[in-house]
Amino acid sequence: MMIIDTKTIVLTLLIVVIACTCGLRFVRAFALQIAQENHDAVLAMDQADEEKRRRKERDADMAAASAYAKVQPILTEPTSSVPPGSVHTPEVASPHGSQV
Repeated sequence: MMIIDTKTIVLTLLIVVIACTCGLRFVRAFALQIAQENHDAVLAMDQADEEKRRRKERDADMAAASAYAKVQPILTEPTSSVPPGSVHTPEVASPHGSQV
């Protein structure tokens, strides 16, 4: 025969509260561990993506510099052999109607 009195009920509730508290602490610690591992994995992926982006940017800069080096001689204007004082300037009409 089972005796149900106040002492038994209080003792049972105390055991249940302690068990629930310990269980919740375990679950909380487990969830924290998973969250930290996930965070570390995300950081590692972000660093890898950033390194790939930097490598692509560096390669693109090198390709652009190489392409510019190939076309730079075409873009630079060759120096003329005409002396600076003999350059022909176009005639400009003066405001009074005569040419200067």
